[in-house]
Amino acid sequence: MGIVAALVMLSFGLGVVTLAVGGEGTEMGMGRGGSSTGPPPAQRPDVTVTPSPIRHIFALYPPATDSENSSKALRFTHLVVDKSTGRVYAGAVNKLLQLDAGLRIEETAVTGPLKDSPQCHASGCDSPVIPTTLMDNVNKVLVIDPESRTLIACGSLKQGACEKYKMANISLQPEFIPTSIAANDEVASTYAFIGPEHYNPWGRSNVLYVGTTFTNNGEYRDDVPAISSRNLYNLEYAELSFSKQSIVRIDVKYRDHFLVKYVYGFNASEFAYFVIVQKQSPLPGQEELGYVSRLARTCINDANYDSYTEVTLQCLVRDPTSPGSMVNYNLIQDAKVTEAGADLAAGLGIKTADHVLVGVFGPSRGITNEPQPRSAVCVYSLQDIEAKFNENIHMCFNGSIKYRNMDYISGLILDGKCPMAGVSRKMV
Repeated sequence: MGIVAALVMLSFGLGVVTLAVGGEGTEMGMGRGGSSTGPPPAQRPDVTVTPSPIRHIFALYPPATDSENSSKALRFTHLVVDKSTGRVYAGAVNKLLQLDAGLRIEETAVTGPLKDSPQCHASGCDSPVIPTTLMDNVNKVLVIDPESRTLIACGSLKQGACEKYKMANISLQPEFIPTSIAANDEVASTYAFIGPEHYNPWGRSNVLYVGTTFTNNGEYRDDVPAISSRNLYNLEYAELSFSKQSIVRIDVKYRDHFLVKYVYGFNASEFAYFVIVQKQSPLPGQEELGYVSRLARTCINDANYDSYTEVTLQCLVRDPTSPGSMVNYNLIQDAKVTEAGADLAAGLGIKTADHVLVGVFGPSRGITNEPQPRSAVCVYSLQDIEAKFNENIHMCFNGSIKYRNMDYISGLILDGKCPMAGVSRKMV
């Protein structure tokens, strides 16, 4: 079964540029992408992959010898690996685990349940008039800061506040940071990663890039931006002044119903990226357009996020029941940036070890953001991704298009309009 992966414009309705092909289920066709307006990309013979059953359980938690807890299910949400020691850190509901390189448990930390309320500030509830109940703490962020040798963990309680654990022993008392960062419910998304910033000419540092889905779950959620970059010392905004703020906000008139899901994030060259899923239109009367997967980008030297822009990701699968037609697997479920091996690089027309974005997609159930039980893998070279972003920006500057089509973003430069042709303005 053939698959076409594509990047498209900001929804300007222009041509789709095919970047790669992949496969679905147990088949994967490999080949180099070409323009969608030309002939279909050349296909190599399908490679059939036979799934093998799990032969061994390498590690089990709770251990079978723990009669008190072995029957209790522990729901994990995140897993990170310390490359310098091989240690593995796992985030779960109400618990964090520290395992050695052999996946043997070294330490644990209990994060919940705790008495809390969405009406409480991140620092806690001082008012006796606010009722609190015992609530599960779902791990929303788990990030290793290799320079300070700390583990940043944020949960769904205390307005999505975070704690910093010593990586050598997470059972020691963590540093609590009473700042609203992650989503404060079980289902809303949060994705965070550490990457560089070049906001000032006299210094460069790493920051925590965070994407958080808006929740109307308490009065303090108005303070939480959609995307932000935060310093790693106290997790405050990396840049906060009268003229510059290192944040992106969804316009208040859209944010209750235009909910953005943050699936993945990464840094590449001079840019920070987020992989997102959102409605195709923020307008209440256009729900029938359904959902779309996008790639958002900002320059790492842009302290005010003026360079923020998006392109649409497409993963098109040939429909076996209807020859010549394609099915849009429009909902990206997970993604990863990795290096291309020799075969994949040859198929994409790039060099071995060049970076690619690998995405797992599913088709939506009608116009909802719920995926059907089918999946496809699509691969995009970062080289082509950067070229598509640059093409969009140049079209904005040369007068080919007049609007950036992101009315849902609050405070865009020029109110979201493209500069007049020939006018120089810094966008990247």
